[in-house]
Amino acid sequence: MAALMLALASEVKWLQFPGLVPLFWHLLMVGWITQIIFGVSMWMFPGRTREEGFRAQKWGWLTFLMLNAGLLLRTLAEPVNYLSQHPVWNVLIVLSAITQAGAALTYIIEIWPRIQSKEQQRRQRKKKRQKRKAQK
Repeated sequence: MAALMLALASEVKWLQFPGLVPLFWHLLMVGWITQIIFGVSMWMFPGRTREEGFRAQKWGWLTFLMLNAGLLLRTLAEPVNYLSQHPVWNVLIVLSAITQAGAALTYIIEIWPRIQSKEQQRRQRKKKRQKRKAQK
């Protein structure tokens, strides 16, 4: 919705502000497209069950939180950076980028076990069973 509102604002001369176009593209590509890709891939690849609880889903939730925190930082810092030359706004933009890159990393950590082949999954389950038997 924010990207749509910015696109509409860019068409009205008196609603335009500095940094509107880069912010629009960032909100569209990260705020919409990337979230769709991450969300649908986590939903489509077999993964965690509800019974496993929150702990098993921590990387997915961390991805969601980091991606949106970075997006909020960018939404705040981008327009103000054009109006003020204070270095804190540049730091916030860099922090936003680092947070979003971290979200990409946590996404990879979450999705990687889900894309293993059936044979790899079988071997992993077998190792877990053997480990449980050894502990008893």
